[in-house]
Amino acid sequence: MKNKLFGIILVFISFFFFGWGYVGHNKISSNATNFFPQEMNDFLYWKVYLTAHASDADSRKGDDPTEGYKHYIDIDNYSIFLSSGRIPTTMDSIITMYGLSFVNNQGILPWSTISTVDSITSAFSIRDFEKALFYAADLGHYVGDGNMPLHITKNYNGQLSGQNGVHSRYESTMIGKYSEQINYSGDSIQYINNVPKYIFQYLYQNYAYVDTILIADKNAKSFANGNTSSDLYYQKLWELTKNYTIILFRNASKTIANLIYTAWVNAGSPELNPSAINDNTKIKDFYLWQNYPNPFGKTTPSGNHTTSIRYSISEASTLNATSTNISLKVYDILGREVETLVNKNQSAGNYKVNFSANNLPAGIYFYTLISDKFVATKKFIYLK
Repeated sequence: MKNKLFGIILVFISFFFFGWGYVGHNKISSNATNFFPQEMNDFLYWKVYLTAHASDADSRKGDDPTEGYKHYIDIDNYSIFLSSGRIPTTMDSIITMYGLSFVNNQGILPWSTISTVDSITSAFSIRDFEKALFYAADLGHYVGDGNMPLHITKNYNGQLSGQNGVHSRYESTMIGKYSEQINYSGDSIQYINNVPKYIFQYLYQNYAYVDTILIADKNAKSFANGNTSSDLYYQKLWELTKNYTIILFRNASKTIANLIYTAWVNAGSPELNPSAINDNTKIKDFYLWQNYPNPFGKTTPSGNHTTSIRYSISEASTLNATSTNISLKVYDILGREVETLVNKNQSAGNYKVNFSANNLPAGIYFYTLISDKFVATKKFIYLK
């Protein structure tokens, strides 16, 4: 009962400690695409979504009681870490040593990060780029948390050193005041051969900043005569921490890019642009591709009001007939039909339809492909 109550308290506390806060997570995720290599240029439009959804994982904490555990790890509560500076990288191994309840209560940040990378890889492998993007936004958040040192320690809020409130003072309020001074550019990407080892390595490296942040907080508080809400306090805190804070932000953005790139390569480096599909390739299954570009519109990198939708009709569906009836329609977010793109019999093969949204308001839309044996729906974003 005590462990269960403690776990509930930890989840409740985690609601208030969002790694880097909204502003910080947005900046980290927004800059991740700056590190994408040239072969991933088609994915640069992800910047818009990754930025807008950088804190979605935090928002889920209120509905999902298991989400809070994914955002931190009190790694210094593990005796093996205190003695060796390391813990086992597999969750099964650490649970065998300490028990499931203990492991959950310390947070499962590294394993949730590893799992999210696996989910991105799986989505890439079936060319479900929308789902890959969804998981990539979560990955951005978890990596951001892993590069915020106070998410890697039991003294996450200074409660063990008489510095209550340091968490939000450093990660949210200070960052909100000085985010415009956090600037950095991208460089060469890195393929990660061992994802679990890589994730734990940056956690170990970032843990080294815990004491440095706490010391800076004490010094800034002293400089401001004990007033931790004053501009004087935050000016001093920023002065003492800005150099390595910018490094932490930069490392977080690059790490997100490294892991997305690794997932993409491990999935076979699928091309986003459906124009790469060979129209003469024989298709064994029905399939509705994600439209390209997406998002699209005047304010997107493509600058186009037109997007392409591709779909495939399986040979099996026409074995006993020359064709099958196909319906392809576009709907708005309220489910109202916007336009019918296809409504006719078609034979097996690959098809492409160009859709112009020039006369539509900006927003989220859906398109649905229906045949006698297949139904699929995809979402697109139109930005004017």
